[in-house]
Amino acid sequence: MKIDAREIKKRTYDYYSCFCGVGVSNFKHGIQFVCTDERSRILKGFGCKYSIYILCKEDACIVSYSPKYQPYFDELTQLTDVMELIATINQSYPLKAYQLMEFVEECVFDYKDARMLKRDDYPMFETFFKKAYPSVSEIGWLKAYFEGKVDKGFFFGYIIVDELVALCDAPDMPYMEGYIQHTGIVTLPEYRRKGYAKLCAALATHHHIQSGIVPQWECALDNVASIQVAKSIGYKEFAQAFIFEES
Repeated sequence: MKIDAREIKKRTYDYYSCFCGVGVSNFKHGIQFVCTDERSRILKGFGCKYSIYILCKEDACIVSYSPKYQPYFDELTQLTDVMELIATINQSYPLKAYQLMEFVEECVFDYKDARMLKRDDYPMFETFFKKAYPSVSEIGWLKAYFEGKVDKGFFFGYIIVDELVALCDAPDMPYMEGYIQHTGIVTLPEYRRKGYAKLCAALATHHHIQSGIVPQWECALDNVASIQVAKSIGYKEFAQAFIFEES
């Protein structure tokens, strides 16, 4: 069943609330500190802990952290400036900065040679994977991974003369799997800046919406190209996250 704009917004807020340990939509101003056991757990699909997760949205900043960091954050509660707070934390715990996007509406409807992949496309996918990730030598797991995703209808590619040149996949989700889905996109270097990533991502987004799944997008804060692709297919900026990852 196709999902509507109101439900897309609700699930997007609910998803990021899972990381924060508190409802994002209910907090509008100031800095809120949240100590939660959730930040001590290995995240599915990420393979690490987000021991410190800071979400900044307009005038609100939510700082979520693992209980083991409680003494550290007890010393920071007097800070009222968000940028000063983030800079202070970054001195002790290196933070990765991300741009979080919110889907608004579809604006691409011609996908050209982008299409959903099927099991018979595995040889083409394996060739693509080896080119895209030359440092990965062990691929015994790859076929089962591919088949599992295509069986769900989650892999989309742009194909030129029987060559897969761009791929939109669907990584495992740490929360709300089956209700919201991250869109990953990889393009072979020689085929970049030609719009293939945009078309694959737009098709994946369309499929998710038609299937009742909320599309989700996030990338490094300085990844201008990724942010532009997201905006070109119907996303807008939602918030920024600053994350300390821990194995």
